[in-house]
Parts: sequence; C-alpha cells; structure tokens
Amino acid sequence: MDSKQFSRTSLTFAAGLVLAGQALAHGYMSMPESRGLLCRSGGNSNCGAVQWEPQSLEAPSGFPDRGPADGSIAGANLAQFSPLDEQTSSRWTKRAISAGPQTFSWTLTANHVARNFRYYITKQGWNANAKLTRAAFENQPFCVADAGMRQPPKLVSHTCVVPPRTGYQIILGVWEIGDTPNSFYNVADVQFQDGSTPPAIPTWSAKGMLFPSVDLQAGDKVATRVFDASGERPELQTRLTIGNATDGERNTWPFLLATRINAEQPNVRAGQMATDGSIAPARGQNEVFVRKDSPINRIEVQIDKAPTPPGVDLLISGLAGQYPIANGQAALTFSLTAVGDMDVSASLFDKNGQTKGMTSTVLNNSGVNLRLVVEKAQAGVYQLVIKGAVKGSGALIQKTYEVNLFGGGPVGNFEYKFPEGIKSYKAGTRVLQPKNGAVYECKPWPQSGFCGQWSPAAPQFEPGTGRNWQEAWIAR
Repeated sequence: MDSKQFSRTSLTFAAGLVLAGQALAHGYMSMPESRGLLCRSGGNSNCGAVQWEPQSLEAPSGFPDRGPADGSIAGANLAQFSPLDEQTSSRWTKRAISAGPQTFSWTLTANHVARNFRYYITKQGWNANAKLTRAAFENQPFCVADAGMRQPPKLVSHTCVVPPRTGYQIILGVWEIGDTPNSFYNVADVQFQDGSTPPAIPTWSAKGMLFPSVDLQAGDKVATRVFDASGERPELQTRLTIGNATDGERNTWPFLLATRINAEQPNVRAGQMATDGSIAPARGQNEVFVRKDSPINRIEVQIDKAPTPPGVDLLISGLAGQYPIANGQAALTFSLTAVGDMDVSASLFDKNGQTKGMTSTVLNNSGVNLRLVVEKAQAGVYQLVIKGAVKGSGALIQKTYEVNLFGGGPVGNFEYKFPEGIKSYKAGTRVLQPKNGAVYECKPWPQSGFCGQWSPAAPQFEPGTGRNWQEAWIAR
C-alpha cells in the first residue's frame, strides 16, 4: 500500500471479452448491492425511477474534483434519480461487510471501454443524517482496479482490501469510462461489526419488510400476514388502525406497526437490527424477524383503505372525448363537483404511462371549472385520471376517462371524423382518425374507391389502422 493509503488491484474477469458494440455504457454495482439495485430488487422502497434504471446513474468523470455535486452524489446529479439522495441512518437497507479482502462486482448492461473502477468510503464519524458530500468520504479511494482501457465483460469482479470501520458506512463505487467523459456512480449502504465487541450470535432471521410505501389516512388499516409451510397463521397477525394523518405518514406508520408487533408477538420482532443483534423500531423502513428455529417462512403486509363515507362523491361534467392541438398546446376543460370535503387532482397520462399534464384543487361541497394544459402536445389517445382524497378518512375516489388529442396544425383541417360520412369520401377528402388523432387524405382515383370500403367486420382500409390502409389513404 503506498503513501496515499489505497491499494491497486487487477481486474479478474468473470467471463471472456466480448466484441465492441455501439450501445452506450451502462451498469451497476452488484456486490455489495448498490442502493439503486436494491430499489429494483425490493430491498429498498419509495425510490422513484431508479427501480427501473439502476444502470443509468451516469455523471461527468473526475470525482472528487468533478462529478456529481455535493448533495446529489447518490443520484448522480440526475433529477429523475434524486430520491436516492435522501439520507438518514435508517432510510436504506444495509448489507453486512467487514474489513479486509472483499469481492466487488459490477454488472454491465452495455459495456464500453473502461479506464478503471474506484472505491471510496465514508470517514469514521461521518454524519449519516445529512445528504452525502465529498467531505463525508475519504479523499483518496481505498481501491483502484485498472481496467486497461479495454472493453470489460458484462460481469466484472475484483478483490479490494476494505479499511477498518465500525457501524453504518457508505461505499461509493465509480466506474470510469475510457472513451467518453463520463463515469457511473453507485453507492452501497454497508454495516460493519464493531470490532470492540465480539459478533453477536444471530438468533433472529429476517422474514419480511415494513416498507414506507404510501401515506395512509385516518381509518385505513394495516396488518401483518404470517405464513409457514402449512399456510397462513392468523393468530400471529398484528393489526393497526390509523388514527390521524400524522400517524399515517409513510415514515411513521411502519414505526407504529413495528412497535405494536414487538408488544404483541413474543416470537416476532420488527425494527432495524444493530451490530449487537438488538432490534428496535425506527421511522421509515423496518425489517420483521423471527427466531432462527421458527417455522415461519414469510411475513407480508396488508393495507386496507377506509371505505368511502356514505353520500360522498366526485362528479365530472363537460368533459369532451377529444381536444384539438393548436401551436403545440392542448387544453382540456371540464367541471368538477365534490359532494364532501376532498383534495382533488387531475392527471393526463400518455400511452407509455408518462404524466403529460396535471392540475389540482380543494373542494368542500362545491364545484369548479378546471383547465388542464398539455405543453408540447402530440396527437393520440390519453388517459385522464381524476382523484378525490376525502378528508378525515382514508377514502379515495378515482375516475378514469379516455380522451383524444388531435391535430397539431390549424383546427378544422379535416371534413369528417372517421367513419362519419363514409359514403361521401372521395379523392382529397380528409378525415380524423379518433384512434390515433391523426388526419388522413383519400388518395386520387382509382385508389379513392377504397376509401369508402369499410365495416367493423372488414376494416382493412380503415385509415391508419387497417392492414391495407396505405392503399387508400395518405397520412397528413
């Protein structure tokens, strides 16, 4: 080990080299499991978009001089991954680790040329309840694995000597790409055994998790469901009814449920396990443990929303089936009437489930005219989801409608909405296809004869959707 107190180690490839491809590099640290990977596998919850893209935490190279900004290190300075930047001592699942030689692995979903893999660790005594900054980490990596400016295999492993630490620490893994100016940044939450005391003999085994997944309302109920090899054990169930909105906050009710489990179930414990083997409830995520010799093999959580109070409703009127796009913008107008006191939201989703517009209001036995604006609108079919969260209860009213956005040019650039007026279609006739919001023009003779040939049983010439539509129509 040199004067900078970090070791260099050679990569041990887990598979043969593969041919260079055209895809951009992407990958994640898989041993120890990164925070983002645990979001995908279910070990962490309430993570946002990273649960689908743990391989995409990419930022400029050069850490610690450059790279993601302080406070945004875990999320690689990317807004869509900012939930990873939340930092408390109890927020994230931790993996056990010890000082000395340890295997580190990366899974590369698109493997570009690599310069190196580097590993940084937090300083002893770092503040685990503040967002990650450079000051929290040792300035020098404890391990640098030279990748030789070659394309690595899709699973790459190497051995690093982890420095002594105690308690909760974070390891920052950096995969520096060799042929782009970027690197991939992954943090792993790890737990060291306190070297001053011998390791506790494990007497408890984790069989479930209390995820802080959603906020609950007064009247909602949450309960454990306990199973062994023969099926469910209802006598071991623990129930909690939410009394108010404060108790229903997503980081509070798991603590309350864990506390009740520990009070009612002598052979089950819920909370976070310390290095001495003790288990205590905490705000946020809590594990559920059973004794090592217990026949229980899993524990689930069931949430029951409070029923809608009698007479409460959310009424929608004036909603059209289609809205035009003008100058790249569409505006949905409709009226809402609340029977009861509720927080109301309206969101428009495209076919990929992406939110394209939203608005909200508060109604107490009253009505309002709403206008939901869609910027950079594109023609197509959308889902409008209107929700009313009833105050004073956990009730939620949801209504979903299909709406069509059409055009993109001047309004009125079609004569008919297909299949209206189908007997009048001739060369040059323009129609709106409500299924995709596009406009089509009937081709000149002789193909124009196909434009009026349509029925639900024979839709082959239907504009934009029939298998032979291009024989009759021109997309406009």
